[in-house]
Amino acid sequence: MDDPRVRSSISWRLCCSAVTVALGLAVGCGDSGGDSEGASAGQTTATTAGASTVSGAASSSGATAETTAATTGATTTGGGSQGSTTMAVKFDVGDDPTETVDPSAGDEGCKKVDFLFIIDNSGSMLDEQENLIASFDGFIQSIQGTLMAQDYHVMVVDTDAESLAFNQISIGPDGVNCMPEPQCCLAVCFEGGPVVINPPPTECNDIPCDEFELPTGCDVTLGAGKVQDIAQEECGIAGGHRYMVDGQPMLNETFACVALVGAGGDGNERPMEAMMEGLGPLTAPAECNDGFLRDDAILVVTYISDEEDDDKSPGDPVAWKQYLVDAKGGDESAVVVLGLIGDNDTPGALCSEDGAEPAPRLRSFAESFEFGQWGSVCAPNYAPFFDEAVSVIDTACDLFEPPE
Repeated sequence: MDDPRVRSSISWRLCCSAVTVALGLAVGCGDSGGDSEGASAGQTTATTAGASTVSGAASSSGATAETTAATTGATTTGGGSQGSTTMAVKFDVGDDPTETVDPSAGDEGCKKVDFLFIIDNSGSMLDEQENLIASFDGFIQSIQGTLMAQDYHVMVVDTDAESLAFNQISIGPDGVNCMPEPQCCLAVCFEGGPVVINPPPTECNDIPCDEFELPTGCDVTLGAGKVQDIAQEECGIAGGHRYMVDGQPMLNETFACVALVGAGGDGNERPMEAMMEGLGPLTAPAECNDGFLRDDAILVVTYISDEEDDDKSPGDPVAWKQYLVDAKGGDESAVVVLGLIGDNDTPGALCSEDGAEPAPRLRSFAESFEFGQWGSVCAPNYAPFFDEAVSVIDTACDLFEPPE
């Protein structure tokens, strides 16, 4: 039925294939592992683009060994050995372990590790984020029980900057209702998201728009460490940093808070750009990630995404690798790269066609490192992947020679 009050059509590109919002009609969408465009028709039709307008009361809107783990689809490059030294637990992980130190431990190897987690926050990633969080406790305890290193930094970044988007919205006579909050309400109230509504709404989810605070500064900077949950509540990172350090109270809970980055982000994921931004100028004094990256620590980069980084981040796998090596003073052996990505273009794939997008660029990036490993983002349990990663990290740590 054609409502003469509302006849508008816009081109709308979002994290889902198509969104239709007719009067009083709610439509859910999510990033299914691939970018797509489309238009849907109802009383009002909308396809998204960056500055679209909907008018009227209704709108629409180098390898030394290689192993494969059947459980995770994980492939490891680089040598690895499982150590036997158990070190004092520095992070508060909620346990009260007995401190055991190997008296034969020498001064060789790394004493510090910087962990960077790059987590896709697009519309299809909630299950994967929860899987990562469930695996973190065992991973960090295994790290603490194996490595000589006793000094850790842990930082989480997502794959877009502002996260002003939504995966469900309804616009009708009773106002605007959307999910996830508050990102979706920031998008519609501040006209900073994928759709602009005219006349501008005064409420979102029955909350006055002036009660929402638009994030600024590091909170909307790509590559800056996350310090809040998806509801913009502080996660309790100690020390005034945008990363956790040894001695962080309730490490597992704090990591879970920042690592659940949500599914309201841009469908054009930029994990490699986030990595480079997070380890580049943002680590300078007085910048967002001041102090995270240390010359005398090995760097462990973990990225998790169900999409390829293809023509989204600047550069290519060769350039991305060079950026990391340069960040570590030219020492490739000081870098460990771990990727959880789409594997549906490989033998024995765990991902279906609609479960993830093949990621040959992200895969080749991990494989290009002496200490590199990738696994399937579609694995039901990431623990086996991280169990193997501990051996890789341990070997890199043992061989590390800090700069003088």
